[in-house]
Amino acid sequence: MVEEETPEPVDRDEERARIAELLAAHAPPDWEERFQRDQLLDAIIDTTPLQMFVMAADIRESTLLMKEAVRFEQFAKIMDKFVSAVRSGIGTPGGWFDKFTGDGFLAYWIAPSTPKEEYQRRFVEAAGNLAHTAHELIELFHRRVLEDFRRNSRNLSDGVGLAIGLDAGPGFLVEIAGELTLVGPPVVGAVRMVNAASRPQEIFANVYLGEHLHDEQDGIYEALGMRATRESRPTKEYPKGQEVYALTFDELRGSDGESSAGSGDDGDEMGTEGGGRR
Repeated sequence: MVEEETPEPVDRDEERARIAELLAAHAPPDWEERFQRDQLLDAIIDTTPLQMFVMAADIRESTLLMKEAVRFEQFAKIMDKFVSAVRSGIGTPGGWFDKFTGDGFLAYWIAPSTPKEEYQRRFVEAAGNLAHTAHELIELFHRRVLEDFRRNSRNLSDGVGLAIGLDAGPGFLVEIAGELTLVGPPVVGAVRMVNAASRPQEIFANVYLGEHLHDEQDGIYEALGMRATRESRPTKEYPKGQEVYALTFDELRGSDGESSAGSGDDGDEMGTEGGGRR
């Protein structure tokens, strides 16, 4: 019988430093101030569940959009510009960018589990930032990015646009092939929600998150101008219909008549600061 080799003990500080380097590609710029650094790093190292708020976005008919591009290099440039704006806009209110998926992206917010009072405050803040940022991204894409794609397209389908799915729950950050990857039920739920969207510009939240947003839409989240409406949509797992919450937003306009989304001159910036307004 061959004895298994006992792995060498890993120095905790060295492992924290290594994981922190992996986090840098995904984290908001001020993550070490927003979170208890060592507590978060230890949770990742120990594969401890974290309270996650997940956003899955999908550019509908992106393959057709690419095929209809007059100049492919211009299509790639527009896509790169959009993804860069997404990363910046998500990071400003404390969001984490997981990955670009080729026709969309995954992002998330984390609510620390302790202390209890801090957890409750950050839960509310993260849920508000998630919903508000989803709306800002929809606005950015359809007011600015879609215009860039239109100028470079031979034909443009009415089905082209951005749809977003949201969910919340315990998730994990695990290392796969030298990269940190988000896994867990809220990822599955957010992807299921974006797949349930039948039209561009729809934002769907799963029941757990949707109930919270619905209950507080006239309270904590009143300043967002958001309505969370319960609907039933068929999904792959529930072909007869699954409860979802459709999020819609009032148009909040400044004195110049422009929406707050995509407020930068060239569309690179998004006005998402303060997404969890209460």
